[in-house]
Amino acid sequence: MTLQRGKPIAFWGTAGAGDEVSITVQNMTASCRAATNGCWRAEIGPLEASFQETIQIASGDDSVFLHDVQVGDVYLAAGQSNMEFYMRYDADFADEMETCTNDDIRFFDYPEVSYPDQINEADYGRNFGFWRRATADQLQWFSAPAYYFAKTLQARYGVPIGIVGCNWGGTPACAWMSEEAIEEGGGGLYLEEYREALADLDPETYENRFRTDPASWRTEPFADATSVMLMEGRSLEEILRDLYGDMTPPPQIDFSAMAPPMGPKNEKRPCGLYESMLSQVAPYGMRGILYYQGESDGDAHPELYATLFPALIRCFRRLWNDELPFLFVQLAPFGRWMQCVGEPYAIIREAQQHTADTVPGVGMAVITDIGMELDIHPKKKKPVGERLALLAEKIIYGEDVLCEAPTLLGMEVKDGQLRLRFGNVGTGLHLAAHTPDGAQTHPARLGGLTLALGDEELDCSSIPATADNDTVILRSSEIRKGRITAELGRGGWFRINLYNSADLPARPGRLTTNEGVTHIH
Repeated sequence: MTLQRGKPIAFWGTAGAGDEVSITVQNMTASCRAATNGCWRAEIGPLEASFQETIQIASGDDSVFLHDVQVGDVYLAAGQSNMEFYMRYDADFADEMETCTNDDIRFFDYPEVSYPDQINEADYGRNFGFWRRATADQLQWFSAPAYYFAKTLQARYGVPIGIVGCNWGGTPACAWMSEEAIEEGGGGLYLEEYREALADLDPETYENRFRTDPASWRTEPFADATSVMLMEGRSLEEILRDLYGDMTPPPQIDFSAMAPPMGPKNEKRPCGLYESMLSQVAPYGMRGILYYQGESDGDAHPELYATLFPALIRCFRRLWNDELPFLFVQLAPFGRWMQCVGEPYAIIREAQQHTADTVPGVGMAVITDIGMELDIHPKKKKPVGERLALLAEKIIYGEDVLCEAPTLLGMEVKDGQLRLRFGNVGTGLHLAAHTPDGAQTHPARLGGLTLALGDEELDCSSIPATADNDTVILRSSEIRKGRITAELGRGGWFRINLYNSADLPARPGRLTTNEGVTHIH
C-alpha cells in the first residue's frame, strides 16, 4: 500500500470490545481502545516519505504485520466512466505496457457496490480491494487518467504515488453526496424524484429483479462483452452486428428500458455511492482529489450543476475533515453516443468553469482538443492525466508553472481585423496543425470558433487566423464594426486547436462587442 506523508494517518478496524489496539511504524506507536461494538480508530504520524516500511498492528497477543508499505502522496480518483476508464481501453496502452515497471506507483480500486452490505454478498476480492503495482501484468486495471497523473508526478518528485479509485460509470453528482450536501447545493429535485420513484416501487418485484440481474454484481469488469466493446469505441452498429449478425433491419434496442429501475439499490440514487463507497474510503489519508464527472448530470438536470458541483466539493472536504485540493476535468467536446447528446454538456462546462473561478483550492483541466464526436469516452487519456498533474504542480506543490488554459478576455475590430485577446498565454499562443489525439486541424484557422455579425453567422472555416503573442487575429472583408458575438467552443461538439506555451488548449468562452464595448459571458 501507499500511505500519505506529512499528515496524521488514520487506521481503523475491529477488535474485541474494549480491547486496546496499537499501531507501530517509523519508530512511532499510537494506541486506542475498541468501542463496545468492537470498532476502533487511531491516528499516527505524520510519516516521512519512504519506499519500504513494515507496520505492526497489535492487540493483546495478536499482531498483524503489513509489509512492503510505502509513504508518499496519495490521491483519490473519483467520478464516472471517464475516470473509471481502464488503461486497457486507452489509446497508448500498448506503448505503456512495454515500459511499465514502476513499483513506486500503486493503485487501489474500491469495489463498485451500490449499498453498504453488498460488499459481503459477492466475491469482489478477486479483482478489487487490494493494492496493485504499475507493472505490465497489472496496468490494464489502472484508471487511465489517474495512471498518467501518477506517472508524471512520480517522475517529477521521486516519491511513491498512490491512487485510490472510487468511481462508477454513468453516475450523477448527487450519488456521491450526502443528503445535506444535495439540499445545500440546490439539488432537492433529485431527492423529490427519488422519493416519487420509491412510492411507485413494489419492493418484492424490485428485489427479485436486482438479485437476478447480472449487472447488479460488478465483480468482473471485463466479462460483459457489450460493455467492453462500447469502451473500446465500437459503434452501436458494429456491436449489434456482432451480437445479432447481419439482420435487416437491425434490431431496435431501447437502452433506457434495459437500465435497472430506480430504487434503494440503484447506484444512481441520491446519496447511494456516498454511503456505500466514498464513506468507506474516508478517512484514508489523501494529498488531494482528482475528479472527472458531469456527463450524467448533463443528461438529467444540467441547470442544477452550477450550485451542485461546489456543494459536492464541500461535501468531500467535510467527509475528510480536510480542505483537500480538488482537481477536476472539464467535460470534453462531444456530439452524440447511444442515447446521449452533447448539447446540454455546454451547461455543465459553464458550471465547471464557474466553479474553477470561484471555489478556493480547485483546478480545472481543459480538454477541448481531444473529444470525440461520436464517443462519450475519449480514448486519449494521457493528456488528461498530464494536465491534472500540471495543476497539482502549481496548486499542491507550489511550482511556478503555467497550468491554466488560454482564456478569452477581449476583442476589438480594426481595419478589417477581429483581434481576440487571451489570458494565460505564457510566452505566446500558437495554432496547431493537429491535436494530441492525431486529429488534423488547420494551422491558419481557429477551430471551435463561431462568429455572428448581429443575427448573421459567419463561416469561420474560411477566415484566416494567426496567433501573435496573446492575440488571435482574424482577417475578413466581412468583419466590420457593429454588434459582434464570438464564441469559442459552443454547444456539444467542437475541436479547439489554440494553445498556450504550456500546450494547453483554450477553454470555452463567449464575448460580444458593440462599437468597441466588450462584454464577457
